[in-house]
Amino acid sequence: MEPAPIHLPPGAARPYLGVLAAALLGMAGKYLLAVPLFIYFSAQILYPAPFALDLDVEGLTFRTVFKKHHYRWDEVGDFTVRSVRVLGITLGRTVAFRVRGRSTEQALPETYRLSPQELAALLNRYRAAVLPKDRLLN
Repeated sequence: MEPAPIHLPPGAARPYLGVLAAALLGMAGKYLLAVPLFIYFSAQILYPAPFALDLDVEGLTFRTVFKKHHYRWDEVGDFTVRSVRVLGITLGRTVAFRVRGRSTEQALPETYRLSPQELAALLNRYRAAVLPKDRLLN
């Protein structure tokens, strides 16, 4: 039996923080950066559906800033929790996965209102339910 499609909405706080950051940049006179950020994050608040994570029997689909990403289940490896670090400082944790034919991991842009551990477990369970064991990429 195939699992039902799952639609995970984007996190609730991130767009509001983005609008706040855009406003602060605008107050600092950085209009070329502030205006596009304000538009992008306002769009997430007004219309969050395109920024969600969708799972179905074909694969997973999510959107980053200007691009929609779709991966088939047979081309992705295990989902794992990774730390996001900048200059040696851990900023948070996210879910990452390997894509067949690529040497680097792909990270999801957020955790969609779940903890990173919960999201990785959900994705691994869904992938295992859809694919036969001999087609799983580890």
